[in-house]
Amino acid sequence: MTRRGMGAARVGQALGLVPRQVRLAARAGLLDQHEDGSFDAECVARAAADQRRFLDALHREEPLSARQAAARLHISRERFRRVARTAELPVVERQWLRRDGRDLEVCYYRTADVDALLPHVVADIELRAAAAVVARSQAAAKAARTRARNRERAYSARQLLSMRRPGTAGDPVETVLWAVALGAAHGSLAPRLRRFRDDTRALALAELVAQARLKPAEVEAMALEALGPALRALPLLVRPAEVAGRLGVPALRVAEHIPALHGYIARTTLEELAQVPPGWLLMLRGDQELTRVSAMWAREQERAWEVAQERADAVLRDAERAVARLSDEAVADLFGLDAGLVAELRPRRGRWAAAYVEQLLRARPAWLADDASARDEVARRAAAREARRLGWRRAWAHVFGVPVEAVPESVGRPSPAAVRAALAAPPVWARRG
Repeated sequence: MTRRGMGAARVGQALGLVPRQVRLAARAGLLDQHEDGSFDAECVARAAADQRRFLDALHREEPLSARQAAARLHISRERFRRVARTAELPVVERQWLRRDGRDLEVCYYRTADVDALLPHVVADIELRAAAAVVARSQAAAKAARTRARNRERAYSARQLLSMRRPGTAGDPVETVLWAVALGAAHGSLAPRLRRFRDDTRALALAELVAQARLKPAEVEAMALEALGPALRALPLLVRPAEVAGRLGVPALRVAEHIPALHGYIARTTLEELAQVPPGWLLMLRGDQELTRVSAMWAREQERAWEVAQERADAVLRDAERAVARLSDEAVADLFGLDAGLVAELRPRRGRWAAAYVEQLLRARPAWLADDASARDEVARRAAAREARRLGWRRAWAHVFGVPVEAVPESVGRPSPAAVRAALAAPPVWARRG
């Protein structure tokens, strides 16, 4: 016989538990259940007798979320998740929540298992602190190496700047380039020099000034010192358009072989190149001429191709027109008729269009059945033409008030425009009537 015990409500009243705690105690094995789901009365009595121990055991079975577990251990949630993952903390329950349009998984852990993580938390804190100390020491060493490299780079940059500094009688291009680089590094470039600020050589020299790690006051003094000579050297430079006109080569191509600033070169250098062209300039001129001839030849070839294409199109159009028309003999062979009859049966346009012949082949009208039918059709059309012309003659006779016999048989159709023209200038036969 199955033993009957206490219901969940009576157990909750006896032990001061809510239904969730009663289910938790049964799931944790703190309370025995019978086969029918009722609770063993003796087990409940023992728990009530030592309720403090029972509640402590039940509290250790409470499920905690990551946030609750982190708060219990007085650590952050990130540290708790890291320690739980390292210690392979078992998950006793999973729930799915939807928040802000996303599905979130909430994991719950047993309170006793969370309390057992305390040694792991202490070890994680100590390891992180030791790693931070090591990282700081490594960062200090790295910073020292970086400072040493920066000092070495600054020293090398200062040496290069001292070598690049133009003299009092230096090349005008180098003089202007020096002033542009210093002005760009200082952040204040004279208006007359701003046209050169995008030059690649000026940008590279300005970067070298920045690497030298000079003091702002020192850079400002150097920029002011270089400004006067640069402004005096500007008239000694030749514009790119004049360079291209004198040498026959784009100024930027010339700038690849001699000192230049945004296509500007020194006038003395231009005169030397114009008088005694070096080999590279002659090669550039040859390339320029070859490019011009190639472009001209390409244009001629394109024009010749267009002309040939136009001729081919005209031939194709003529061929299409020729194919679109059939001769009387070809139509006669298709229908098995006499060629003379077929000539009398031509359409009003005076030719046999291929599409019209195809339509006749599909429909096969009765007047194309045999020669007799074709002759009847020829006679019918002749009679129709005669009747139509007679109607036209009568209309013209009525317009001019003359007998029908006075109107010639070759008269045209009395359209409104033809009538108005005839009334304005009456024909001879109308004046005679």
